[in-house]
Amino acid sequence: MDEKVKTKTSIRNRYVLLGDLFLIPLIVIGSFAIRLELGSAFSFYLPSALWMAGIALVIKPIVYYEFGLYRRLWIYASVQEMKLIVAAVTTASVLLSAVMIGLWSLGLLKGFPRSALAIDWLASIIAVGGLRFTFRLLAENRSSSHLSKIVSKARRVLVVGAGDAGVLVVREMQKNPQLNLIPIGFLDDAKEKQNNQIYGIPVVGTLKDMSKVFENR
Repeated sequence: MDEKVKTKTSIRNRYVLLGDLFLIPLIVIGSFAIRLELGSAFSFYLPSALWMAGIALVIKPIVYYEFGLYRRLWIYASVQEMKLIVAAVTTASVLLSAVMIGLWSLGLLKGFPRSALAIDWLASIIAVGGLRFTFRLLAENRSSSHLSKIVSKARRVLVVGAGDAGVLVVREMQKNPQLNLIPIGFLDDAKEKQNNQIYGIPVVGTLKDMSKVFENR
């Protein structure tokens, strides 16, 4: 990774960190509000909610950092990154729960609804994942916009093979419009893949159909 890419990655992850610092206390307070509604019970447990928000602001960014959530190019996020997010959020939630229960057992807190911890865990997965996958969506939108401008100059390409290698080739062409290559279809001999789509690109026939497909395209 060259210095320019490192700098861009650092800046983007700085924004991700700022987003987390904004969302973490908001999610905690929201979890109490969802569980208790905005009534007398919420007012009674508000000090506990503020304690939990403050502790979460310390624990969660540290855990997220240790899991590498601030050292990734989120424009290439995939299922593996989602698994990592779930693991990081779950670990942070377990630690947060342990600290809150410890403070309660020492008499430093009046108490707190245990279900708020579960709500916070679920909401955190949605928020942490949503924030990071937004970068990927924005990048894909920019690529699509750029692609529409150069599509008239680009060469249309049929990809032979709809397996892992062929899919990687298509994703590379979709992510890098500057290649001036537009995938228009897959050719694959597997019957079960016919008439299906992969990343929006259809499997248009078998290798024997190549000449016919070229004529129709």
